[in-house]
Amino acid sequence: MSSVEVVIRESVAADRQSLMALMIELQDFERQFADRALPDRAFAAWYIDRLSRVVEENEGSILVATKDGIPCGFVAGFPEEEPELRDWYFYVAELVVSESDRSRGIGRRLLLAMEDAARARGLKRMGIGVLAGSDRVHRLYMTLGYRDYAISLRKELP
Repeated sequence: MSSVEVVIRESVAADRQSLMALMIELQDFERQFADRALPDRAFAAWYIDRLSRVVEENEGSILVATKDGIPCGFVAGFPEEEPELRDWYFYVAELVVSESDRSRGIGRRLLLAMEDAARARGLKRMGIGVLAGSDRVHRLYMTLGYRDYAISLRKELP
């Protein structure tokens, strides 16, 4: 970043509109990799409210990156059970940075901050998904030490 300081903090209720705008940007970006409904405010409101509820119910976190006090990215996640290992890991459900702020290290900082939050809960593993074809995002995760773990397949039924 230039001289503008990025601050990462816990999300507060007043962030809702900004999180909605970021979610619309993410959905628009992801349309190049997967069929998605056109993102709009109604979808974003539903999704952010749902995400906030799931995070709260599972004792997770939503961290927000801000520039000059304005949210420019967020990461959301929560502990999730992995029955096959009889253990828990921290699942990152969403990571988004505004289009104008991508490739400036903000996503990396958000993910590292979430790793710290997971460690504080005593968890020793993280999980995150990436859409097939989203190579730049996949590379970011790989540079941070994440490795491919499972492949999820989808089929449209007639």
